[in-house]
Amino acid sequence: MAKKSIDLTKGLIPQHVLRMLGPFWLAIVALMSAGIVDTIYLGHLSTNALAAVGFCFPIIFFGNSVNIGLGAGTLSAISRAIGRKDSKQANALGASAVLLTLIVMTIICFLGILVMSATLELMGVTAEIKPLAINYLKYGLPALIVMGLAMITNNVLRAGGEAILPSTIMISGAILNIIIDPFLIFGIGPFPRLEVQGAALATLFANGLAAIFGLFIVFFYRRAAKFTGLSINKILANWFKILRVGFPAIWTNVIVPFAGIISTAIIAYSLGTTEVAAFTVVSRVGMLALTMLYALSACIGAVTGQNGGADLTDRVRETFVYCFKICFVWGAFIGLFLGLLANIIPQIFTNDPQVIAFATPYFWIVPVTFAGYGTVFVAAAGLNALGRPKFGLIFTVIRSIFMFVPFIWLGVQLFGMTGAYLGMASANILSGAIALFVTLKKAPMQAVHH
Repeated sequence: MAKKSIDLTKGLIPQHVLRMLGPFWLAIVALMSAGIVDTIYLGHLSTNALAAVGFCFPIIFFGNSVNIGLGAGTLSAISRAIGRKDSKQANALGASAVLLTLIVMTIICFLGILVMSATLELMGVTAEIKPLAINYLKYGLPALIVMGLAMITNNVLRAGGEAILPSTIMISGAILNIIIDPFLIFGIGPFPRLEVQGAALATLFANGLAAIFGLFIVFFYRRAAKFTGLSINKILANWFKILRVGFPAIWTNVIVPFAGIISTAIIAYSLGTTEVAAFTVVSRVGMLALTMLYALSACIGAVTGQNGGADLTDRVRETFVYCFKICFVWGAFIGLFLGLLANIIPQIFTNDPQVIAFATPYFWIVPVTFAGYGTVFVAAAGLNALGRPKFGLIFTVIRSIFMFVPFIWLGVQLFGMTGAYLGMASANILSGAIALFVTLKKAPMQAVHH
């Protein structure tokens, strides 16, 4: 069933944002919940299993960041084509994006397998934990390919203003992951007990099914992507259009897990395995708490892209202002909520009293600053869709390389784990202020048309 894209150049901006926000939030919560469930199961197996996934998490996040960058380029190119009312070009871009994702993520998986052992050693993994981490990555890295296909189909549909169907693709994969997890981790029924390896295998299988579902929706049900009439030259031209935003967006997204890898290494070398386990817990909870703002960054691109494509700059600015307000409201709410539950949350993940003690201060210090971090990636997503990816890259480099990593290092030297959390909070506040000022005062609100 082909469907005309939703026209985001007409109607109220808040209505468009809120219509998409709910389904996207559910999808991202489901996606993050699969990681949270993994962490809870493995945390109750052993502190070593928890630390092993902590070492793997930034590596997998690195691969997923490439997926997110390709998705940003795809959404930007397609939404601007839709804004110009060029549906044939939008369909050609959709098909080209699927092919590009398959090729790029296969290369990333292959390279990841080649360097995983050396990367883990650079991060400070112990001889005891390394085999567990390798077992996870053996299946976790190939899972990036199918996850990429599921995510790119999601972006093709989002560019047209859809919310329910793209969210269903991601939710189906996450729910399957959560269902399969305990069978493969603990060896329930006829299944072998695979522990850390089982968690990665569940992710691979569940996302494989989600990718098949997403490809069916995009190519056959919605007909939002078509290879008809595409020559090699046209595919290459479409890849250039996607990567003109996608390539800087990949770097923008890759910098975050790169900073995570360095931060994990700082904690591993300066403190120890128990602190890495605590960092794993707070990182996962932090990601879950940020889901509303990740969902917001998924909404803003379609709205700014279509309105920018139609040269409606006042509507583009209105979208940024409205989304930044949501960042601050959510930041205040989640900061209060997690602060009140600070003593309870770490106990869900582990029984180790030391891990709990190291994790608890995070919830009083960092979540209240999430509005700042949200402003950085919401601004980046909105500007990416306008074909202006350099702004997001600069915002993220400032936050991750010049603030997040140095502030964590300094904090750890001065105050241990609590210092690491003070460093994270400082980076969020300062980078958020910069992103807010530059976006509303300096950045052009026009879309790039070539």
